[in-house]
Amino acid sequence: MIRLLAFISLSLLGASLPLAAEPNDCEPLKLSKKGPPFDYNDPSELARERLNLAEGAHFTQSVRSGTAGNAGSLIGDLDFVLRVFPNHPYALSVMADVQQRPGFTRQHPLRKDKYYPTLNCYFQRALQVAPNDAAVYLVMAIHQHKLKRFEQAKGHYQKAITLKPDAAEAHYNFGLLLVSTGELEQALKHAHTAYNLGYPLPGLKEKLRSRGVWREPVAPAPEQPLADAGL
Repeated sequence: MIRLLAFISLSLLGASLPLAAEPNDCEPLKLSKKGPPFDYNDPSELARERLNLAEGAHFTQSVRSGTAGNAGSLIGDLDFVLRVFPNHPYALSVMADVQQRPGFTRQHPLRKDKYYPTLNCYFQRALQVAPNDAAVYLVMAIHQHKLKRFEQAKGHYQKAITLKPDAAEAHYNFGLLLVSTGELEQALKHAHTAYNLGYPLPGLKEKLRSRGVWREPVAPAPEQPLADAGL
């Protein structure tokens, strides 16, 4: 699973060596029409077959929940999925959470000279494969939101909604952010959109209600019949 970065102790000498900085290089993917890597949304038979194979071995329930690897270490399995499907939104989301855990290291558990990419690198690769994938921007937004980087998160939420206006989860989470920044009327607007799209969680509504802002959405007026044209 997640392994803490090993350190060298020189306690007998009353001193310790500093940890070497983890490399931040991000090598762009070599794209091929026949893959890999594949766009997660590619409907072709080959892409669907490879997705089933990748998920069957490397994105099992333990990996999806972020608790343990299956074919190898947790980060190793996630890295495999994201190399084959860089914009896999669920693997990206788990990777984002894993890389923020206390004591996390990108160092390979068996090869001390190898490091897995940074989270930003995985995001860059996802957009390299699918620059207009709303789900990638949503994962990026939620990640920045959790870190309280509200302005960056706001931009990513807006991009996700622009690309997919009916993304209920994007509207809902953007509404939560806007509550945090005090933009309550805008938060209400996105809450109405999210709930009209069927989003199930009541948390945003409750936050707005506790601040005295919540109003039920106004139902659209019924269409007036066209004048009889004598047909």
